[in-house]
Amino acid sequence: MFNFNVTKAAALTAEFLGTALLVMVALVMSETTGVSYFIATSLALALGVIVLFFGPVSGAHVNPAITFGLWTARKMGTLRAASYVIAQLLGGLAAWQLYEYLVDKSLPAKTVTFSTPVLVAEIIGTAVLAMGVTAAVVRKYETGQMAAAAGAAIFTGVLVAATASAGYINPAIALGLQSWSSVYVLGPLVGGLIGVNLYVWLFGPKAGSSKKK
Repeated sequence: MFNFNVTKAAALTAEFLGTALLVMVALVMSETTGVSYFIATSLALALGVIVLFFGPVSGAHVNPAITFGLWTARKMGTLRAASYVIAQLLGGLAAWQLYEYLVDKSLPAKTVTFSTPVLVAEIIGTAVLAMGVTAAVVRKYETGQMAAAAGAAIFTGVLVAATASAGYINPAIALGLQSWSSVYVLGPLVGGLIGVNLYVWLFGPKAGSSKKK
């Protein structure tokens, strides 16, 4: 049972702060360079640092799609997953507000028309990220290994997704960047579901013989 004690409050705080930091990096890079390679590199470094900071506390999902995928694979309970998603979305909103305050200007809303290529790109990119994260979870990586795996996975996922989309592969980032389109929610959620469950199906029994007791 996910009781809201001090440990769980710390986990939610970690998800909020970690997501806010990741979204802030995405905001800065998107608004200053807009170059996919630099965005992917920055997000990879940022996620690695976030995992080192907050991984031991919450697992450092910092992405509703990852949390959703792990929930569908029964790697976490419903209340915990829902609480994580709320904390992550609040982190995205906080980063957006902080960025606007620091640069002293309002970010224009970006309305994106639903597009099948964008949807597919977001699904594939998020699935790549989700498989990397799930590998770390199933194989019980140490924090440093998890940081490296998460960083490499988001770098690859963002570059793959950027072939047809903005490469957010994270609904919290899309929220922070004010990209109002269901494609940036549906794509990552489907990708998270596919990536997590595909990894568990392919490698779970062999890779994680440390199984549930």
